[in-house]
Amino acid sequence: MAPSFCVSFFFSLLLAILWICPTYGRLSVKASENVLKEICSSHEDPPFCLQALKSDPHTPFVDLVGLTNISIHLVDVAANKTLALIRSLIKTADPELKKHLDDCLQMYDVTISETEDAKTALKAHDYETVNVASGSCMINAETCTDTTTGAPPLQQENKNMRYLCETFVVVSNHLL
Repeated sequence: MAPSFCVSFFFSLLLAILWICPTYGRLSVKASENVLKEICSSHEDPPFCLQALKSDPHTPFVDLVGLTNISIHLVDVAANKTLALIRSLIKTADPELKKHLDDCLQMYDVTISETEDAKTALKAHDYETVNVASGSCMINAETCTDTTTGAPPLQQENKNMRYLCETFVVVSNHLL
Protein backbone atom coordinates (compact mmCIF):
# COMPACT_ATOMS: atom_id res chain seq x y z
CA MET A 1 0.00 0.00 0.00
CA ALA A 2 2.76 2.48 0.85
CA PRO A 3 4.45 2.43 -2.59
CA SER A 4 1.09 2.96 -4.33
CA PHE A 5 0.32 5.91 -2.04
CA CYS A 6 3.74 7.47 -2.71
CA VAL A 7 3.32 7.16 -6.47
CA SER A 8 -0.17 8.70 -6.31
CA PHE A 9 1.05 11.51 -4.05
CA PHE A 10 4.02 12.39 -6.27
CA PHE A 11 1.90 12.18 -9.41
CA SER A 12 -0.66 14.55 -7.86
CA LEU A 13 2.12 16.90 -6.77
CA LEU A 14 3.61 16.88 -10.27
CA LEU A 15 0.22 17.72 -11.81
CA ALA A 16 -0.27 20.58 -9.34
CA ILE A 17 3.16 22.00 -10.20
CA LEU A 18 2.49 21.75 -13.93
CA TRP A 19 -0.84 23.51 -13.48
CA ILE A 20 0.59 26.38 -11.39
CA CYS A 21 3.85 26.97 -13.28
CA PRO A 22 2.41 27.96 -16.68
CA THR A 23 0.13 30.49 -14.98
CA TYR A 24 2.96 31.89 -12.91
CA GLY A 25 5.25 31.92 -15.94
CA ARG A 26 2.72 33.87 -17.98
CA LEU A 27 2.19 36.41 -15.19
CA SER A 28 5.89 36.90 -14.57
CA VAL A 29 6.75 37.87 -18.16
CA LYS A 30 8.37 41.32 -18.27
CA ALA A 31 6.55 44.11 -20.11
CA SER A 32 8.81 44.22 -23.15
CA GLU A 33 7.94 46.22 -26.26
CA ASN A 34 6.55 43.06 -27.92
CA VAL A 35 4.45 42.18 -24.88
CA LEU A 36 3.04 45.72 -24.76
CA LYS A 37 2.22 45.61 -28.48
CA GLU A 38 0.50 42.26 -28.07
CA ILE A 39 -1.56 43.49 -25.13
CA CYS A 40 -2.49 46.78 -26.81
CA SER A 41 -3.34 45.14 -30.15
CA SER A 42 -6.91 44.50 -28.96
CA HIS A 43 -7.39 48.13 -27.84
CA GLU A 44 -9.59 50.40 -29.96
CA ASP A 45 -6.61 52.80 -30.16
CA PRO A 46 -3.41 50.72 -29.80
CA PRO A 47 -1.06 53.76 -29.95
CA PHE A 48 -2.98 55.37 -27.06
CA CYS A 49 -2.67 52.16 -25.04
CA LEU A 50 1.08 51.91 -25.72
CA GLN A 51 1.69 55.56 -24.92
CA ALA A 52 -0.32 55.34 -21.69
CA LEU A 53 1.52 52.25 -20.44
CA LYS A 54 4.91 53.61 -21.48
CA SER A 55 4.21 56.88 -19.66
CA ASP A 56 5.16 55.14 -16.42
CA PRO A 57 8.94 54.79 -16.09
CA HIS A 58 8.54 51.46 -14.29
CA THR A 59 6.86 49.74 -17.24
CA PRO A 60 9.98 48.08 -18.73
CA PHE A 61 10.80 46.52 -15.37
CA VAL A 62 7.43 45.09 -14.32
CA ASP A 63 5.61 41.87 -15.01
CA LEU A 64 1.94 41.53 -15.99
CA VAL A 65 0.75 42.09 -12.42
CA GLY A 66 2.87 45.24 -12.20
CA LEU A 67 1.55 46.41 -15.57
CA THR A 68 -2.00 45.93 -14.28
CA ASN A 69 -1.09 48.00 -11.24
CA ILE A 70 0.20 50.74 -13.56
CA SER A 71 -3.05 50.69 -15.56
CA ILE A 72 -5.06 50.94 -12.32
CA HIS A 73 -2.95 53.92 -11.24
CA LEU A 74 -3.51 55.66 -14.59
CA VAL A 75 -7.27 55.18 -14.23
CA ASP A 76 -7.23 56.38 -10.63
CA VAL A 77 -5.37 59.60 -11.49
CA ALA A 78 -7.60 60.33 -14.51
CA ALA A 79 -10.80 59.57 -12.58
CA ASN A 80 -9.84 62.00 -9.83
CA LYS A 81 -8.96 64.66 -12.41
CA THR A 82 -12.28 64.14 -14.21
CA LEU A 83 -14.17 64.21 -10.93
CA ALA A 84 -12.65 67.62 -10.15
CA LEU A 85 -13.70 68.87 -13.60
CA ILE A 86 -17.27 67.63 -13.08
CA ARG A 87 -17.45 69.40 -9.72
CA SER A 88 -16.36 72.67 -11.33
CA LEU A 89 -18.82 72.29 -14.23
CA ILE A 90 -21.74 71.62 -11.87
CA LYS A 91 -21.34 75.11 -10.39
CA THR A 92 -22.30 76.85 -13.66
CA ALA A 93 -24.44 74.21 -15.40
CA ASP A 94 -28.08 74.66 -16.32
CA PRO A 95 -30.51 72.40 -14.39
CA GLU A 96 -30.76 69.73 -17.11
CA LEU A 97 -26.99 69.42 -17.58
CA LYS A 98 -26.50 69.58 -13.80
CA LYS A 99 -28.67 66.45 -13.46
CA HIS A 100 -26.45 64.58 -15.92
CA LEU A 101 -23.29 65.90 -14.29
CA ASP A 102 -24.56 64.71 -10.90
CA ASP A 103 -25.03 61.25 -12.43
CA CYS A 104 -21.47 61.36 -13.80
CA LEU A 105 -20.20 62.49 -10.43
CA GLN A 106 -21.70 59.37 -8.87
CA MET A 107 -20.28 57.14 -11.62
CA TYR A 108 -16.78 58.54 -11.14
CA ASP A 109 -17.09 58.12 -7.37
CA VAL A 110 -17.93 54.47 -8.01
CA THR A 111 -15.01 54.14 -10.44
CA ILE A 112 -12.59 55.52 -7.86
CA SER A 113 -13.96 53.15 -5.24
CA GLU A 114 -13.66 50.23 -7.65
CA THR A 115 -10.05 51.10 -8.50
CA GLU A 116 -9.32 50.84 -4.78
CA ASP A 117 -11.06 47.46 -4.75
CA ALA A 118 -9.02 46.43 -7.80
CA LYS A 119 -5.76 47.35 -6.02
CA THR A 120 -6.76 45.19 -3.05
CA ALA A 121 -7.86 42.34 -5.31
CA LEU A 122 -4.62 42.51 -7.31
CA LYS A 123 -2.59 42.14 -4.11
CA ALA A 124 -4.75 39.14 -3.18
CA HIS A 125 -4.29 37.59 -6.66
CA ASP A 126 -8.05 37.86 -7.22
CA TYR A 127 -7.77 38.59 -10.94
CA GLU A 128 -11.48 38.05 -11.64
CA THR A 129 -12.38 40.99 -9.38
CA VAL A 130 -9.68 43.10 -11.02
CA ASN A 131 -11.11 42.31 -14.43
CA VAL A 132 -14.69 43.08 -13.35
CA ALA A 133 -13.54 46.46 -11.99
CA SER A 134 -11.89 47.26 -15.32
CA GLY A 135 -15.09 46.53 -17.22
CA SER A 136 -17.16 48.62 -14.83
CA CYS A 137 -14.72 51.50 -15.25
CA MET A 138 -15.23 51.44 -19.01
CA ILE A 139 -19.04 51.31 -18.72
CA ASN A 140 -19.07 54.27 -16.33
CA ALA A 141 -16.92 56.40 -18.65
CA GLU A 142 -19.06 55.50 -21.68
CA THR A 143 -22.29 56.25 -19.83
CA CYS A 144 -21.03 59.63 -18.68
CA THR A 145 -19.96 60.44 -22.25
CA ASP A 146 -23.40 59.55 -23.59
CA THR A 147 -25.24 61.75 -21.10
CA THR A 148 -23.10 64.91 -21.10
CA THR A 149 -22.93 66.04 -24.71
CA GLY A 150 -23.56 69.61 -23.51
CA ALA A 151 -20.21 69.79 -21.72
CA PRO A 152 -17.40 69.71 -24.35
CA PRO A 153 -14.46 69.81 -21.88
CA LEU A 154 -15.93 66.80 -20.11
CA GLN A 155 -16.39 64.97 -23.40
CA GLN A 156 -12.63 64.99 -23.99
CA GLU A 157 -11.89 63.90 -20.42
CA ASN A 158 -14.46 61.11 -20.73
CA LYS A 159 -12.87 59.92 -23.96
CA ASN A 160 -9.45 59.89 -22.34
CA MET A 161 -10.92 58.09 -19.32
CA ARG A 162 -12.67 55.54 -21.52
CA TYR A 163 -9.40 54.78 -23.32
CA LEU A 164 -7.54 54.44 -20.02
CA CYS A 165 -10.28 52.12 -18.76
CA GLU A 166 -9.99 50.10 -21.96
CA THR A 167 -6.23 49.92 -21.37
CA PHE A 168 -7.00 48.59 -17.89
CA VAL A 169 -9.39 46.04 -19.49
CA VAL A 170 -6.91 44.75 -22.10
CA VAL A 171 -4.12 44.46 -19.53
CA SER A 172 -6.29 42.76 -16.90
CA ASN A 173 -7.68 40.34 -19.51
CA HIS A 174 -4.16 38.89 -19.69
CA LEU A 175 -4.30 38.02 -16.00
CA LEU A 176 -7.10 35.53 -16.59
